[in-house]
Amino acid sequence: MSRVISINSEEVRLDAATWWILKIDSNALTDQERSSLASWLDENPKNSEVFLEVASVWDKTDVLSCLSELFPHSQKDTARPKEKVYFWDFKPAIYVILAVVTISFTVFFNSKPLSLQPHQTATYETEIGERKVILLPDGSEVVMNTNSKISLDYSSSARLLRLAQGEIYVRVAKENRPLSVIAIDQIVQAKGTEFVVEITNDQKVDVMVTEGRVVVGVQPLKNQSTKKRSMQNNLTSPPILVQLADNSNSLSAGEQLTLGESDAKKTIIESDDIEVRLSWKKGGLIFRSVPLEKALRQVERYTPVEFEVLDDALKSKVLTGRFRTGDVTALLDMLETNFGVHAEFDGADRILLRSAQ
Repeated sequence: MSRVISINSEEVRLDAATWWILKIDSNALTDQERSSLASWLDENPKNSEVFLEVASVWDKTDVLSCLSELFPHSQKDTARPKEKVYFWDFKPAIYVILAVVTISFTVFFNSKPLSLQPHQTATYETEIGERKVILLPDGSEVVMNTNSKISLDYSSSARLLRLAQGEIYVRVAKENRPLSVIAIDQIVQAKGTEFVVEITNDQKVDVMVTEGRVVVGVQPLKNQSTKKRSMQNNLTSPPILVQLADNSNSLSAGEQLTLGESDAKKTIIESDDIEVRLSWKKGGLIFRSVPLEKALRQVERYTPVEFEVLDDALKSKVLTGRFRTGDVTALLDMLETNFGVHAEFDGADRILLRSAQ
C-alpha cells in the first residue's frame, strides 16, 4: 500500500513507524537503536499500535521476533486502534490488520510472512503547482511533479504504475518482481534503480535514468484513443522485458531518450544537467542560459498564469537563475531589473510582457 507524505501528527507517527520497520527488516538493530525504538514506543500508546499496523500490512510481522521485550503479551494492549489511521488507500489491508493485531505475542514470534499479498490498487494526482511523495508497499518511492496523475496496481508477481499525465521520479526498491511504469504505450521497467518519466505536451514519453539501468518496450493499447485513455485497468499486465545484448532497449545512468520516436537517439546527461532537470523535486526551477520563451513555458507548468511575449526581441533573450516554482513575482522582478521588461496583467490569468523602452 502506498501513502502520501504530508505534515501532521498522525503522518509523522506513520513515517516513523515505516522507517523503523524498514530499518529492522534491512539489518539487525544496534543496542542504541533498540533503545531509541523502545523510547519512541513508550512515548505514546498509538506509536505501538501504528507500528504493529505497518508491520502487518507490509507483511513484516516476522521482523518483530527480535523485539519480544518491547511488546506486551496481552491481547488488550495490541488491539486495533480506535482512531482511523489513513496510512494507505487499499481496503483489503484492513483484514490483514484485524487478523494480526488480535493474535498473541507468541504467534507473532513464530509466524512466517504471508506468501501472497492482496491485489492492491490506488490512484493519485497533483494539482498545478503541487507535488507529492508516495511511499509504495515495497519501499519504492514516487515523487509526483505538478499536474500529474498515476495509478498503482500491485500483485504478488508484478509492480505496476500507470502514468496518465505529467511527470514522476521513481526510486525502485530492489526485489525479484520488476516494477513497470506504463506511459501511453511505452513501458519502462526496472528491478532496482532511479529514473524519471514524463509525458510531454506533444504526447511524447521522455525517460531519464539517474541510477542503475532500465529496460524499455511497447505495450499496445486495446483500441483506446488518446482522448479515452484513463488510469483504469484498460491495459494488460506488461511482460517481463529482457535486456538485449547490444543495450538498444535499455538506458543506463546519465542517459535520456524520447520513447516511440523511430529516429530518437540516447542523449548523455551531465550531472549538472540532471540537477537542473530534477530541481522541481525541491520546489525550484533552475535556468542556465535558457531562451526566455522556453523558460516561460516551464514556469507555466507550476502556475495557472500564462505568459505572452509581445516583443519578438525579448524572445531571444536568455534566462539564468534559480526560482521557486510558482513564484511569478520574483520572476517578473528579475525580468524588469535585468531586461527592462514591463509586465501587465490582462485580467484573465495572463501576463503580457513587453520592453519598457
